[in-house]
Amino acid sequence: MRNWFRFWRKAKREDGNATVEFVVVVPVFLLLFASIFELGLATVRLTVLEHAMDETMRDIRLSTDQVITHDQIRDRLCEHGGPLEDCKNSLKVEMVLIDRNNFTLPDVRATCINKAEDADPVTTVITNGAANDLMFLRVCYTINPLFPSYGLSAQLKRDPNGDMHMVATSIFAQEPS
Repeated sequence: MRNWFRFWRKAKREDGNATVEFVVVVPVFLLLFASIFELGLATVRLTVLEHAMDETMRDIRLSTDQVITHDQIRDRLCEHGGPLEDCKNSLKVEMVLIDRNNFTLPDVRATCINKAEDADPVTTVITNGAANDLMFLRVCYTINPLFPSYGLSAQLKRDPNGDMHMVATSIFAQEPS
């Protein structure tokens, strides 16, 4: 019976309660912090991408007479997109003329770069418009998540290489020269 009382006295002690609470609560806060940080960084990247696309579209709209290639558009996007990491290897551009009679848009799925594969020749459509033509521009930017297996990043859709895709689209009219 004495052994039972000794055990009961030791069991009533509260040493270590703070450690148990710490072990339970801190991982939840770290997961929340990682998710918020990842979402904030993704939002900044998408905002920069859309701003770069707006600036590049302005350049394209005003240069109706020039023939523009995929690489030239990508280079302009990278110039305007300042902090976009590995921009030239992570960006794919698609520009298509929209028929004003039926307003048919291109396929909903964006063509993105798979960094795991060897670089292939540019297969994305670039159509140079004439004055007053309606143009569809879509840009896909591939990024590596900071915390790929935690929080928000673990829930987002990714390609087989583990990269996330950010897509920005816009429609504009070519300015007459």
